[in-house]
Amino acid sequence: MDEPHDRLRIARQNAGFDNATDAARAFGWNENTYRSHENGERGLRLAIAERYAEAFETSAAWLLTGTGEAEPKPEPKNIVRLVGRIGAGAVIDSDLEQEPPEGFAEIEIPYPVPEEAVAFEIVGDSMWPRYDPGDIVICWKVAQTRSEADGWEAAVRLTDGRRYLKTLRRVSKDRFDLVSHNASPIRNVQIEWACKVFGNIRAGEWKLLETAPRRVERHRS
Repeated sequence: MDEPHDRLRIARQNAGFDNATDAARAFGWNENTYRSHENGERGLRLAIAERYAEAFETSAAWLLTGTGEAEPKPEPKNIVRLVGRIGAGAVIDSDLEQEPPEGFAEIEIPYPVPEEAVAFEIVGDSMWPRYDPGDIVICWKVAQTRSEADGWEAAVRLTDGRRYLKTLRRVSKDRFDLVSHNASPIRNVQIEWACKVFGNIRAGEWKLLETAPRRVERHRS
């Protein structure tokens, strides 16, 4: 990549165009003119380099001189706030493990979620095989009444501060059984809040962003 036309070809390929004709047609350029720039028959002026750089999401400086990067770092998308850990067998005591107001971190996930969504990292295996330790659950609806939460699979905080990922079964006006997939229920407890689960991301399919205010440390159940 010693010459501008070599870098122009790389930029076009990085942008997903297999050949010069496809790129020229996509942006409405004269095919012969663009091809002559890419094969080195015609030199690149600054104004032309800037046009190609904008189209291929790189920089004119890199095209002309090779300084900087071939392509900008992509902006992270599908970001959700990781607000803490949730126990699925392991007990998470939020009085001993306080998260900062901004949450532990921001993570990138494979699909978009509502802006108000939050994520919890699963600790423990009582909800296996539905969930594994290190999975993320996405929640974004908080129960407005105790009765509304009946039957929910939810991130739940008890009045004594413990947090779990369970299915809620209402047994009285303000008490619930917390049901697991492969462990005994936790019977007749009071809940402080419940946040309904709408999706989950498998461990390894979510990414902790480097700008996170604090790394999430793994717990072992």
